Amino acid sequence: MPKEDCKYGEKCYQRNEAHLAKYNHPDKPDVRQEDKAVKLAPKRNASCAEEKGSEPKPNTSNSSADSQNMESHGEAKGTYESETAVLHREAMSNISGKNYMEIMEKRIRFSVQHEYDTLCESNEFIRHKFLVEMPPDFYEFWKFINTLVPDPSKSNRSAVEHLETAFQLQLVGPFEFLSGTFHQAKMGEPGDYLRHWRFYYDPPEFQTVFVRRGTGVHYGYWRDVPQDKENLLIARNDMASGCEFQFVSGNIFDAFLYYLEHDFVSTPFTASKVIATKKAVQKYLAENSLELAQLDRLQRERNKSVVAKAFHRAGIVVPFDRKTQLGYRPLSVSDAELKKMLALFERKDLGDGLAKQAVLEKLQPVANAAIIAVDESDFGTALELGIDLFCSGHKELHMLASSLIVPAYSMLKRPQFIAIAKAHMESRSRDLNLSMFDVLK
Repeated sequence: MPKEDCKYGEKCYQRNEAHLAKYNHPDKPDVRQEDKAVKLAPKRNASCAEEKGSEPKPNTSNSSADSQNMESHGEAKGTYESETAVLHREAMSNISGKNYMEIMEKRIRFSVQHEYDTLCESNEFIRHKFLVEMPPDFYEFWKFINTLVPDPSKSNRSAVEHLETAFQLQLVGPFEFLSGTFHQAKMGEPGDYLRHWRFYYDPPEFQTVFVRRGTGVHYGYWRDVPQDKENLLIARNDMASGCEFQFVSGNIFDAFLYYLEHDFVSTPFTASKVIATKKAVQKYLAENSLELAQLDRLQRERNKSVVAKAFHRAGIVVPFDRKTQLGYRPLSVSDAELKKMLALFERKDLGDGLAKQAVLEKLQPVANAAIIAVDESDFGTALELGIDLFCSGHKELHMLASSLIVPAYSMLKRPQFIAIAKAHMESRSRDLNLSMFDVLK
């Protein structure tokens, strides 16, 4: 006689022999194969997504059915769908034809734009974008040039436009921040700001502030250490003439006067304006009792720390202990010998490939000696050679120059100069218009 099924089935707790002999305890009934198929999650394939509106592949548009599915399952901890409630609602409402990545990118752009707008509200923008801070005479000069126009309150750019119109002098870089040019400009990548008005031969220590319009003549602050913001020398370079820099003043007011005297080509029509502007400078300095650093004193003090002139002739400054001779050792070749090696690039009979190979073969022992010098704490040696190779102007040597400059600046604790050098060599140009605003158009 067949046994009856226990009403508790597999969940029955009784284990005595009498109960087991009287009742069956069947397992859970098998689920039919077709039922299993219903319960399995649908495969992620294109046909399924198109025909039934199931979950699409990543980075494709979401349907309203998918939205409900994600809302029910997306709360699980540790999944990509576990967005914040706000982002989730934003992504799920009225986004036909869009995907999560688009929503996220929009959020990121908004966040970056908000940060940029906040940054534009203070001079912190200069340090953040150009990696340096400006000295007091820079801000004083900005106040001065605003006295040269009738009503500077009408436009922050009126003083800048006045100098460009009257004297072909463009005030660039940090001056463009003060004039409000950056505020409404399209945002660029970090490298765009570091390359902004950085001429072909400008080393990381140099920052352009004046440009004679349409030429390679430019003036700028020279910093031996990125954090320097007091008593900075002003240097001048004409890109068309090569890599050499000349110190022309110990403050930006004198640099402006130097420009009017040496680089501005005056005519009978502009002579009176030049004279009036020079008088205005002296009047402003006297009325505000400004005592500005002078070229001779600053240059004398700096020369005590210069360990090598380098190709740009402005000099390399690194910490150097004269007793232990630690910090710098001369290159294994003279400047003349180094230039002779680099002259192989000009050999027409060798061709570009053979010329580069010949130069690198001769330079390698010199570079190896400079790297060994870094290991022995003579950081200035690698810096000198790296700057010399940069100043040679041969882009084929950028990789070798970088392999010397990066460890030197790193050991000297000048990381800002590493960023500037890398950005510059990444997109080095001989153009005369080096404004990032034109690049980003």
